[in-house]
Amino acid sequence: MAPSTSPPDNRAAWDALAGAYQEHVGWPDEALTWGFRCPPESELRVLGDLTGARVLVLGCGGGQDLVALARMGAARLSGIDISDEQLVHAGARLAAAGRKARLVQGSADDLRRFRSGSVDVVASVQALNYVERLDRCFAEVYRVLVPGGRFAFSVLHAADASTAETHPHAWHRSYFAAQADWTWDGLTEDAVELRSWYPTVAGWATAMIDAGFELERLIEPAPIDDRSWIDRGWLDEASYAKLDLVPATLIVAGRRR
Repeated sequence: MAPSTSPPDNRAAWDALAGAYQEHVGWPDEALTWGFRCPPESELRVLGDLTGARVLVLGCGGGQDLVALARMGAARLSGIDISDEQLVHAGARLAAAGRKARLVQGSADDLRRFRSGSVDVVASVQALNYVERLDRCFAEVYRVLVPGGRFAFSVLHAADASTAETHPHAWHRSYFAAQADWTWDGLTEDAVELRSWYPTVAGWATAMIDAGFELERLIEPAPIDDRSWIDRGWLDEASYAKLDLVPATLIVAGRRR
């Protein structure tokens, strides 16, 4: 049979991955974690004081970031994710932690369920690589934020996505080729196809500025020694060592004017 020419369906992919992902890999919820081997939010202070803040998480997945933000003092939490199955896990995790949040199934570039000027902070952790139309996404974020509201997100760095996991980490795709189709193999019985986008650092910054945001910070955090990423199954010894040489995470932060 000839291979399918249809593009990967990220919503169906994450519905298929959700159960095994939450059981075998997951993501930290003890504190807000921006990426592999990243210093903690308590050190980076990307979001600042969240006491009493209304916070929306784009790509909230299984709710780990929502729980972490609640522990940081956020008062009203909302999360949106394309995967129904991930949201089931988010609801269960919030309930187990004694926290509440509004959970919405949908795309990060369509926030019609949220009123204009109704959110103080929008955050996203390693989710916007699945969004093709950044102009739509950032315009929607700008709309739902109050004037002066903060927008901060982390993504997989294009340099990491473009280089091999094994030493000497040679470039295997162009840094400037944003779109990439890839296979998550080994987590579930069947391999799952996904489509991601990896803009350059300048591409992310330009998208923020073009949407009207005041760009405040670009962070390419140097890695800390944290072998829990190996224990969780995210990294092996080779990919752990790679992050001493190649940036894995880009964090971008700005404010609505």
